[in-house]
Amino acid sequence: MSVSSAGMEQTEARPTQPAVSPWTYVLLATVPLNWGFNFISLKVLKQSFTVAGPLAGVYGLLSVRYVLMVAALLLTLWALERDITIRREHWRYLIGFAFVTVVVYQGCFAAGVFYTLAAESALLISTAPIWAAIINHVLGWERLSARQAAGTLVGFLGIAAVIMGGLKGAQQVEYHALGLALMVLAGILWACYAVFSRPLLRHYSPLKVTAWVHTIGAVVLIPVGARAAMAVEWPGLPAITWVCLLHFSLLAGVYAFVVWYRGVATIGSSRTVLFQYCVPIVATVAAYLLLHEAPTMVQVVGMAVTLIGLQLAVPRHSGRRAVADLPGE
Repeated sequence: MSVSSAGMEQTEARPTQPAVSPWTYVLLATVPLNWGFNFISLKVLKQSFTVAGPLAGVYGLLSVRYVLMVAALLLTLWALERDITIRREHWRYLIGFAFVTVVVYQGCFAAGVFYTLAAESALLISTAPIWAAIINHVLGWERLSARQAAGTLVGFLGIAAVIMGGLKGAQQVEYHALGLALMVLAGILWACYAVFSRPLLRHYSPLKVTAWVHTIGAVVLIPVGARAAMAVEWPGLPAITWVCLLHFSLLAGVYAFVVWYRGVATIGSSRTVLFQYCVPIVATVAAYLLLHEAPTMVQVVGMAVTLIGLQLAVPRHSGRRAVADLPGE
């Protein structure tokens, strides 16, 4: 799924740029649609992939996803850049980075979506820019401006309203409290992806970093979930399950990332990120229409407050920021 900020580290300041094609915006508009419906796809897939147990089902689904996703990412990388190499001295950092931001994050994200309302999970994962601003401030890489500090505070008030509204709502789901906690953790881990990918982005394109991070993660995820994946009754899966699996693996996992990064390179991160704010809205409307999931009024207000906080928390400047070096530099 979900939403990425890694590409935001590419500088936006260019002296003179050619006119941007309207198709850039048309394609970018498909990204929140894909990432918003990703939460619906996971809800559908849950019914077929939890036969071996909740946790096993999560990694069984991820095992299948990564077989499809990694092949498509590497092929896309080769087609667009004709170079898939990583320097030897960067592998240790890349492997540690992949373990946290793919192996751990993907498990938290998928399980969190399984055990929350789609509106809740979409909103909580979209709070990553707030967590990224805090992490950057703690590391001393970027100081919080007054605007960002206010946005962070407003965002946390909205997050609290979404969580409390969900716990007190009449429409409860299995392991709801655990699901909410996992989605908060997933938001923090996704922020870590944005922050700690920055040293890698000094040397490689966002697409190359994404392709290799997920490839390394697949080395762990595929074997871990293989047994649970084989427990699924594949011949009996309905057509809608296959459609959701392909959407989760290829459209949300590959296509949306490629379009997103090209948008960042073409129109800059500050304008591209505006499309990210549509993801919780798409997920909420789709879940209401297709799954009959209705957030409480407290949650609706909390979502609006959180989106305002996000808008304030995202940095407006595009200058070069302090970035730690990779090992060996």
